Amino acid sequence: MAELLDDPTRESVADALLAYNAMETTKRRHFDYLNLLEAKRKKFNLSPTQEEQGLLASLLADHDQTVKEFKVQSQSLLLADADAHRSLFGYISVLNEVLSVIEQDPLH
Repeated sequence: MAELLDDPTRESVADALLAYNAMETTKRRHFDYLNLLEAKRKKFNLSPTQEEQGLLASLLADHDQTVKEFKVQSQSLLLADADAHRSLFGYISVLNEVLSVIEQDPLH
């Protein structure tokens, strides 16, 4: 696979890529905690405590904020360098495709 982001493009997209990575991290945290609470409910028939609900809401608020930041960074990149913007989303697409395969079959 050819390098998706050459050094100058990687530099151009750095802020947007950092924002994307933050967004992915907060999404994963929120879903992981949500899944933990759901498993607890199914296995032990326990509803989330107020503290757990508060943490879940906080994790969602964190994610909402990172989504907003990614939108800002993505729009700024588009206005500054449309080619770099396309490259970034091509890179993100490949990442998501590869990670999807790994999630389905870790030994693939």
